[in-house]
Formats: sequence, C-alpha cells, structure tokens
Amino acid sequence: MQNKTVNTFPVTWEQVHRDALRLANKLKEIQKFDAILAVCRGGLVPAALIARELNIHVIDTVCFDTNQNQEHIIKISSLPDKNLLVVDDIVNTGNTAKTVRKLFPAAHYASLYIKEDYKTLIDSYITAVDQNTWFIFPWEHE
Repeated sequence: MQNKTVNTFPVTWEQVHRDALRLANKLKEIQKFDAILAVCRGGLVPAALIARELNIHVIDTVCFDTNQNQEHIIKISSLPDKNLLVVDDIVNTGNTAKTVRKLFPAAHYASLYIKEDYKTLIDSYITAVDQNTWFIFPWEHE
C-alpha cells in the first residue's frame, strides 16, 4: 500500500479577496443574479465579497453539520433557485455540492477552489487542484 503525499495549500486573506473578485468578474459575464446563497461556513467570506462586487443585496445561507462523513442540513433557505448564485469556498468531497444541487437545481454553483474530481458539480470556479491537496484558509489559522 502506497502512502499518498498530501500537499498543503495555505491561502491568505489577500488571495481569498483577489480570487473572490476574479470569480465575481467571471460571474458578471454569465448572467445577472438576484440573490446569493452562501454555503456555511466557508462560503460566507467569498459570498460577502462577491455580493459587494455584483451589487447583490439579498444573501441567505444553507448550513450543514458533518458527522462521520455524513452531511446533515441544519438550516435551509427558502430563496427560489431562479437567478440564484450559490457560493462556497471549496468543493472538497463533493457531498455538500451534491446536496445543494438537489435542493437548488437551477442555481449557478460557484466556488473559489475545487478538487479536480468534482469539476462536473460546479459551474464556475477559480482554481482546481488534485485530490491530495489540503487547503488552509486564513480563518483556520491560529
């Protein structure tokens, strides 16, 4: 059995800000969105930055708790999925993205970062990395 090397990818506040603005600029070319649905907790920061850049004033959340690799919805939004933008920081296992896709099938799903295996779940993103990459976000630093 071969051990896979895990590559760490530390992300700074400046990089999150820059990548959120890059994603917002991509999204401007796609369509006009009426509201943002932030995937809690990681999607809150990029959602706020993107909302400001796209001049979107309606933001809601969908919240999950993960226990033993199982996603449990603890809060859902009543926003209609027409012209809805879902924002997340990373698509890591694909579990959250799959659940959100079922709940909001017409929404546009955007994430700053994704793992290569889950590209088909996401409509827009900035950076794709291999499965052995572990992101360290600035809000996770001590």
